[in-house]
Amino acid sequence: MKWKMLLIAALLLIISGLAACQSIEDPQIEDVPSSVVSTTEQKTSEELITMGSQCKNFSIESSILEAELTIEIALPNSQSARDEGNLNSIYLLDANYFFDDKEGTLDFLLERGPGMTHIVQSLMDEKKIPASVLIGIDYSENQRIQFTSLNVDDFYQFFTDELIPQIESRCPVNQSSFDRLLFGYSGSAHFSTYALLKDVILGVETFNKVISISGVYEPTSSAFQLEEALGESASTQGFGGKSMFIAIGSQDPKSELLNDHRIFAEKLVDRNYNNFRLLSKEFEGKGHYDIPEIAFEEALIWIYAQ
Repeated sequence: MKWKMLLIAALLLIISGLAACQSIEDPQIEDVPSSVVSTTEQKTSEELITMGSQCKNFSIESSILEAELTIEIALPNSQSARDEGNLNSIYLLDANYFFDDKEGTLDFLLERGPGMTHIVQSLMDEKKIPASVLIGIDYSENQRIQFTSLNVDDFYQFFTDELIPQIESRCPVNQSSFDRLLFGYSGSAHFSTYALLKDVILGVETFNKVISISGVYEPTSSAFQLEEALGESASTQGFGGKSMFIAIGSQDPKSELLNDHRIFAEKLVDRNYNNFRLLSKEFEGKGHYDIPEIAFEEALIWIYAQ
């Protein structure tokens, strides 16, 4: 009789222990704040292959811009680079002019090269820049003026809310601003500069690297005024490790543009902003239509050499 009572007591202890274990919550899951959970998940090889197949030219209907834009994509030639993923993103404004050497598209350039697609691929082959996806944004000349000079806040929001999320859902790229670069030339260089300064003002991270060539920086421009507000509020404002290559030809025939550019570039240098990597350059003897591809290649090498 005694041994039966002991056996029942033992069974009761086991059952109560099991019930207690089932009621315990896993602290490793419950206590992890959502803010520290990475938004970039490790992709399987199958997922990367699927993303690679979706990473191609597409049209995007923007509710912000109330316009449809064509997005051109150039992946690395290397299949292993595509399969590995973790690609950098190079966003190219005015892709209808610069994306590649389409017949007639680069005829306005006095020094005509092979197009930005070829430049990026050559630099990847030479290991001078990391494996990257080139993303070109096409639009008409009228849209170019609207987006890059007049409606800059809408165009900025188009990138943050519509285009970048689309690219990062379609392409095997790193989902970090550190691996995003924006290139602009002439009027579009005004926007690429504006986007960098807007990031700093808002304390957000959209683009970490910017190339602005032969930009338009008259004192009434949005970029000029934004820099003025930033400089006057705090000349020691931190730039979060951003990099910028800003350049123009010393013989640019548009004398007002050249003068405004020099004043703006000098301001950026003199501010001595914290945690900001800046190179301001004049290409000696070059004009407005000589330097887009020359400067693009040199800027990429400088930016990724850090």
